[in-house]
Amino acid sequence: MQGDQTQHGERRETAGELFALLAVAQKMGRRLGYETHGEEYDSVRDLNQLLHQACEKAEMIQQTLTKFL
Repeated sequence: MQGDQTQHGERRETAGELFALLAVAQKMGRRLGYETHGEEYDSVRDLNQLLHQACEKAEMIQQTLTKFL
């Protein structure tokens, strides 16, 4: 039982770290969007949409793991 709790805690910690990393990447993507113009902007916008989706999914995983405490 103790091992299961340890593994769950490690998964929760990893999910939290991933969410934090994606949140930083999302902020950097936004900044790049503000600094980008012309043809490159479409690519940056697409990247920012993907980062947003990844951040939302990571947050959902983190919340799901937190519920099982």
